[in-house]
Amino acid sequence: MSLTDSSSTQIARAAAAASKTLAVLPTEHRNNALTAIYNALSEAKEAILRANARDLEFASAAAADGQLSQSVLKRLDLGRPGKWDDMLQGILDVRNLDDPQSLARSGLFLSSSKLVRK
Repeated sequence: MSLTDSSSTQIARAAAAASKTLAVLPTEHRNNALTAIYNALSEAKEAILRANARDLEFASAAAADGQLSQSVLKRLDLGRPGKWDDMLQGILDVRNLDDPQSLARSGLFLSSSKLVRK
């Protein structure tokens, strides 16, 4: 599916379907996928930021007309200082999380913010 030719509803449905597949992947495969996403975004940074700037023009007009809140407009701006780096760091942070499936298989689980052994 091409994201550029799809509606936001189609993209959301595809993401929901993909999340179910990713949820059961072995840790190594999940981490490889997150690394590939990180690398692809890093390599396409300039093109993404240019497209985001064009999107922000339309979003700014929508905000001026009251169709979009200023807080949403601010969150959409990937060119804000630190925003791009924080987004990419978030991908790495998720990649570095412990795999909850392996914790469950090892007899560990979270209960009321405490690590409990079965």
